[in-house]
Amino acid sequence: HKGLKIITNWHVVETANDVIICLKTEDLNRVCETDYYTGKIIKRNKRKDLAMIEVKGLPRNLKAVTFGSYKDIRVGETAFAIGHPNDLVWSFNDGRVSQKRPNYNWKYKNSSHFANTIQINVPINPGNSGGPLFNKNHKLIGVNTFTSEGENLNFAIAVDDLIEFINEVEQKDVESKYIQKKKKVN
Repeated sequence: HKGLKIITNWHVVETANDVIICLKTEDLNRVCETDYYTGKIIKRNKRKDLAMIEVKGLPRNLKAVTFGSYKDIRVGETAFAIGHPNDLVWSFNDGRVSQKRPNYNWKYKNSSHFANTIQINVPINPGNSGGPLFNKNHKLIGVNTFTSEGENLNFAIAVDDLIEFINEVEQKDVESKYIQKKKKVN
């Protein structure tokens, strides 16, 4: 999207302005020792729990993800998550789509969120937030977001909400100026 951007969850960055971006290295014990970049948060949507990070200087040979579609997701299909659960970097997990939950509300600490979600039994934990959820065709179908009480009740924000977020115009907090009409006195 207009250059190299990374998508994550709002709750991962919350009020941060800058973040460190680390690339995968062959030696997983040395992640972020040499290949790291500074990213700037350029867009947030707290309601959908999404944020966009712009990163300068990333290698140009990085491949962008291909987007799937929420309508094409099928209950029971295989899904794959990549993330860093409990600081175990670049973990790859698989499971199934348990259900599609359109217009779903959830809470995180003192915030509430609303988006189309995908319920999955793919194991995710703290550290998976903001990571990708792929289908078997290597297409991005969601952004791993939260877990719920119970076993394997995990959720990702649907790719269509992500696409909408990417394409939405940033809303500026503009103070409204009220102009009162004066009656014309004759």
